Amino acid sequence: MDGTVKAAARRYHAPRRAAAAAQTREAILHAAKDQFEAHGWAATTIAAIATEAAVSPKTIQALFGTKAALLAAAVDYAIAGDVAEVPVIARQSARSVESAPDAATMLDRHAGHVVAINTRSAGLAQVVESAAGRSQLVAGLWEQMTANRRFGARWAATTLLTKPGTRPGLTPEQAERDFVIAMDWGTHRTLTAELGLTPGQVRDWIRNYYQHMFERPDAEGGQPR
Repeated sequence: MDGTVKAAARRYHAPRRAAAAAQTREAILHAAKDQFEAHGWAATTIAAIATEAAVSPKTIQALFGTKAALLAAAVDYAIAGDVAEVPVIARQSARSVESAPDAATMLDRHAGHVVAINTRSAGLAQVVESAAGRSQLVAGLWEQMTANRRFGARWAATTLLTKPGTRPGLTPEQAERDFVIAMDWGTHRTLTAELGLTPGQVRDWIRNYYQHMFERPDAEGGQPR
């Protein structure tokens, strides 16, 4: 009897503990993103992140171990937008891209998908890229981020080439290359920081770029916007 009651109590309280742990983790990652973007890799300290997140430095060390591991986790958080352990390609936004009935719809959805991710992560990506030449640990993270971006471009190219309305003669290699340009964090920073475009305007720019690069000229909606 006692064992049953205790087990039930553990089951009752576990969701609360899990929710609290997730909130703590998200607070730390949000603070880490802020601090890294504001101060860069070298100048950011665990103590400063702990202060912003209202936790102790020991809590951060217990959860993430090292500053490099925390940076990597912050990158994942920025790209995903939350702390759920679900790969980007398995999320609803990506599934919506895959399920599009034609090239025009797929590209429209993909433009929104890219802008949402890059709006959250372009600043942190710049921190990682800038520090990669000074830290071997950060260099490894930048290499992985670059590989992940290429994977995403390859996935988009493969998906596009299954859709009606795609430009004739478009090869997987050409499509992947052109997606890489649109998805690049540097492209996003140029459009926003240098040219002053809003996220909505960036989305329109990417959508227009996609139209010219990928869509069949005589497809419905395929004329220049």
